[in-house]
Amino acid sequence: MVNLSALLILIKFNVMKRLFFSVACAIALTMGVSSCGVMGSGMLYNDTVEPTQVTANSLGSKVGEATIVNYLGAVALGDAGIQKAAKNAGITKISHVDKKVWSILGLYTTTTYTVYGN
Repeated sequence: MVNLSALLILIKFNVMKRLFFSVACAIALTMGVSSCGVMGSGMLYNDTVEPTQVTANSLGSKVGEATIVNYLGAVALGDAGIQKAAKNAGITKISHVDKKVWSILGLYTTTTYTVYGN
């Protein structure tokens, strides 16, 4: 004779194990897909600098930065516009722009645009 309560516990355990696995896969897939199109991004740790824009203007002596900070992938604060970065350094002729991303587990991320010019 089969113990009915033991069978129910086993069924509940298997359902919970499948649910946990499904949620873990969904999170991993989401993290992987969210970094598509990024040159060099790491899901666990990211500290990269990428070129974003280049103009025909010569390399200048001024450098301006503007940053956005993201908390838990849910709240992002700041102004990382190119205009803001140029204004911070008094740049009127932009030569090129770089993007720096620093992130740990996607829980805390800073994105900084650095503008070079005169």
